Amino acid sequence: MEGSSISRRTVLKGAGMAAVAAATGMAPRIARASANEKLQVASIGSGGMGWADIRQVASHPDVEVVACCDVDARQLKRATDHFKSEGFADYREMLAKMGDKIDAITVSTPDHTHAPAAMSGLLGGKHVYCQKPLTWSIHESRQLSIVSQENPHLATQMGIQRSASQGKRQAITELQGGIIGGIKEIYAWSDRPAGWWPQGQERPTGEDPVPEHLNWDLWLGTAEVRPYKEGVYAPFKWRGIFDFGGGAIGDMACHIADTPFHALGLTYPLTFRVDCDDVTNDQFPSKQTVRMTFAGNHMTSRDSLPFTWTDGGIIPPADVLGLPEGEKVPQNCCCLIGDEGTLLVHMDGGTRLFRNRTEVTYEKKELEPRNHYHHWVDGCLGKVQTEANFEFASRLTESMLLGSIGCHYPGSTLLWDATNLRAKNRYTAKTYVKREYRSGFEVENL
Repeated sequence: MEGSSISRRTVLKGAGMAAVAAATGMAPRIARASANEKLQVASIGSGGMGWADIRQVASHPDVEVVACCDVDARQLKRATDHFKSEGFADYREMLAKMGDKIDAITVSTPDHTHAPAAMSGLLGGKHVYCQKPLTWSIHESRQLSIVSQENPHLATQMGIQRSASQGKRQAITELQGGIIGGIKEIYAWSDRPAGWWPQGQERPTGEDPVPEHLNWDLWLGTAEVRPYKEGVYAPFKWRGIFDFGGGAIGDMACHIADTPFHALGLTYPLTFRVDCDDVTNDQFPSKQTVRMTFAGNHMTSRDSLPFTWTDGGIIPPADVLGLPEGEKVPQNCCCLIGDEGTLLVHMDGGTRLFRNRTEVTYEKKELEPRNHYHHWVDGCLGKVQTEANFEFASRLTESMLLGSIGCHYPGSTLLWDATNLRAKNRYTAKTYVKREYRSGFEVENL
């Protein structure tokens, strides 16, 4: 695999970006709205979570939605009727035709099309908001991080809206202030897939007619062609399928593990191991345990930091977490165990502190309310620095995607070389780090 230094040379800034934009038909706008002009935003993926995303962004008083894109004609019509905007099935066509009228884009598509849409936006001089996980692959994640850092005038944000909650922001401050001392271990877990989508199953056989409202070729995007099956992939049940999603860890870990990554400044694991028993050639296992080891730093009590992720309903026992005996442990949480206690942080922002297996109350500093979506818009307008930017999002996403790779080697500890994006003791793992895009869907830098 080519190293990051080679990919970095392809990144163009300033006048160079204009050349790339001209070559791709995407003439860049000034990447910041003037004092008398609203931020012109386009939505890529306007149904499902994308419908919620673009409406939240549009609720900012300085935003105008000028275009919407969706491969489902029904979802597209709803969005364009609502915003009185232009409509497209193909984001490439949208950017080519309206690039000079767009300041920023939101990307809320299935995971496998996050990176090509987001990278196209960055190369066209657009601010980019992209749903979690940032990308489908580790290679894509690293490349988005590099390009975004080379262009700091473009505001980026990953869609982990819960990170803006007062509880999570308070927890970061408290952890950095030493509320539980040096961190010894981290646990995080989720109940997903929990019936939301299938995992641990073989690839379905047969083929059904593609509905008239769906452009199946565009939905597949960069992935290999496979027959359409009614109710199997679109619009939502794709998450547990290797070609399209990241499984439960890809879906939920960015919402749950963001607090320790922010507070401790975690980078990339040194080792990772997955234990599971029903992974198939097509789908992630129905449940798994992922064990990673990070290098210690000034926030940890040791030279290494163990991190354990579980999903599929597996909850760590209360005694392991330092909680009272018999304590009912809730789902979708992370737990940081320190020298001086345990901090339990729920996905939605609630926190609880325990010392000597007893819950204690503590004073929480009040913080200004924050709207995750408006914070990104304000970043586009040059007023703030976004916290869930692509540099941070890439570190978090890459680490969690290792759990998606490890399930292909159950029971084996893989040694991770984060610089060269490879498992030093499993050469074949490179297959899952980067894939070749389907012809016609290639994007510069990816």
